[in-house]
Amino acid sequence: MIRGRCPICSKTYEIQALADLPTFPFCCERCRLIDLGRWIDGNYAIPGGPESTEKEEELSADDAD
Repeated sequence: MIRGRCPICSKTYEIQALADLPTFPFCCERCRLIDLGRWIDGNYAIPGGPESTEKEEELSADDAD
């Protein structure tokens, strides 16, 4: 038995196997598409280091000489 909660609407669900819920971890196709739309719109982001600019890269290359 797999119990979970949809990360979009917070609806709880119980399934026997992952194949029983093809939209896992979402409760339905609507919630899956809402999440996809948020990624596409840039509402979610994976944190990373600061981006370097081309000018900074050129300066560091000049310092190496």
